[in-house]
Amino acid sequence: MGGAWSLTVWGVRGSFPAPQADFLGYGGNTCCLSLDCGDALVVLDAGSGLAALGERIAREKRRRVDILLSHLHLDHVMGLFPFAPRYDRAAEIHLYGAPGFAGELARLIGSSLWPVDLANGRARILFHEVWGGRPFPLAGGAAPGLAVTALEGSHPGGCLYYRLEDGVRSLAYALDCELSGDMEPRLADFARGADLLVWDASFTVRDKKPGWGHAAWEEGQAFGASAGVRRVLMTHYSWEYTDQFIHSQELLAGGSCIFAKEGMVIAL
Repeated sequence: MGGAWSLTVWGVRGSFPAPQADFLGYGGNTCCLSLDCGDALVVLDAGSGLAALGERIAREKRRRVDILLSHLHLDHVMGLFPFAPRYDRAAEIHLYGAPGFAGELARLIGSSLWPVDLANGRARILFHEVWGGRPFPLAGGAAPGLAVTALEGSHPGGCLYYRLEDGVRSLAYALDCELSGDMEPRLADFARGADLLVWDASFTVRDKKPGWGHAAWEEGQAFGASAGVRRVLMTHYSWEYTDQFIHSQELLAGGSCIFAKEGMVIAL
C-alpha cells in the first residue's frame, strides 16, 4: 500500500462519557479511532466519538467504512446509535467482531432502546466474524495489501485485539486488556515491533482494580519497551480522571509515550 497512514483520535474515555468542562481538554467521548490507509478508512471501536467521525464521513461523501469492534460493551458501541452513515442509502458499513456478535449487536441496537434499529437504517450493513489468530483482509479487497490479525484478549465477556500491517507499517490495538495469566507473553508476541501500540490506560497502577479487565498506563510504558514497540498511545482513560489528573500522569511519563487527546492526528 502506498502513502503514509494517519490515525485520528475521536474518543478517549473508557466505561462512560465524561462531558464536564474539566474533562474536555483530553476529551469526554468513549473510545474511537480512525485509520486512513490509502483509500480505505478503518475504524477501531465505535464509542461515542464515532458520532463526530460520522459527520466527517458524511461531509466527505465517503460511501464505505470498515469498523473493527473489540467487544460489545456499551462504551465501545454506543456511537453506532447516532452514526450518520447508518442513515445514508448510499453507505456501506462493514462491521467486524467475534463469532456471534451480529445477533447480539442487533438486539442491543434494537427499537426498544433506539427509534431506528440496526436492520432498518438506510445503509447496507455487512457483518464479518473474526477468529483470533487468523489474518484476514478487509472484505471485498477494500485495502489491497492490508492484513488484519485478531488476538483473543483478557477482559470480562471476551475481547479482541487487532494488529494491522501492510509490510511497511504496523499498528497494534489492545484496549480493555488486563495482563493476567498468559496474556502478557501472548500480547508481547502479537504486538512485537509495531510502529504504534494503542494501550489501555484506564488506571494508574495505584488505582488498578484486579479482575476488571483493564490496565494501567505505567504497565503500557514498560510493556511497549519490552515488546520493542516504537511508540505507545495511551487512551481509554477512566471517566473519573480530570484533565488536570491526566496531565499530571503525562508529566510523570516524561515523554516516553503519547497521551491521546480528541482531535489528535498521528502519522505512521
